[in-house]
Amino acid sequence: MNIFILEDNIFQQQRLERLIKTLALKHQIRYRSLISTARPDDLLSQIEKVADHQLYFLDLQINHEDQKGLEVAKEIRKKDPFGTIVIVTTHSELAPITFTYRVAALDFIEKDLPEAEFIEKVTECLLIADSRRTVPVSSDNFSFENKYTSFQIPFSDILYFETMEIAHKIRLITKSKVLDFYAELNEIAGYDERLFRCHRAFVVNLANIRSVDKKNKLVLFDNDESCSVSRRLQKETLEKMEALRK
Repeated sequence: MNIFILEDNIFQQQRLERLIKTLALKHQIRYRSLISTARPDDLLSQIEKVADHQLYFLDLQINHEDQKGLEVAKEIRKKDPFGTIVIVTTHSELAPITFTYRVAALDFIEKDLPEAEFIEKVTECLLIADSRRTVPVSSDNFSFENKYTSFQIPFSDILYFETMEIAHKIRLITKSKVLDFYAELNEIAGYDERLFRCHRAFVVNLANIRSVDKKNKLVLFDNDESCSVSRRLQKETLEKMEALRK
């Protein structure tokens, strides 16, 4: 799990950071990164680089803009539809507005709550987000977890996996994002019948192949994406595509 804090008040930012670290240790909640920033653009750019479940604590007012946190939440939903969003603010009167933004916030925590109540609410959010980490968000997901990483991606979004120059590092190309993680291609190819190793460096999602260019030895996908297919595996790739579609 990755945890993000968007807060432009340095005191409140550090307060929440310390509390999260303390509670995570107390309740044995594992997280990969805890990232704090006062800049919405910094937070949104970081989402592209992670391949795990996300938990976001967003201040409602950023740089004197009363609803900036909700605008950020809306952008988060486009990039990370299954992330857990928590609004943290002093403006409790704006709580009803969260519904109009349709960001499905888990909770709305007031900063000026009594300390014990504030801690209780943050604890609940951490525990709920942690429980979601291992629960599939869809029955048709590629759910991958090893000692290095954990993530879930809808099969309908997956185009192909490729090896990288770094040993054991894999790049996943989807319709909307690129994810890097450590694994073995054979491990991935054995996950589901839709995944096939068509080349020593590539595993493709047979369900998303548009066509196979035999002359140039390429597998073609939508959005002008393509990857190599070995000559000896072209026929098997096509046969598996046809079998899957039947």
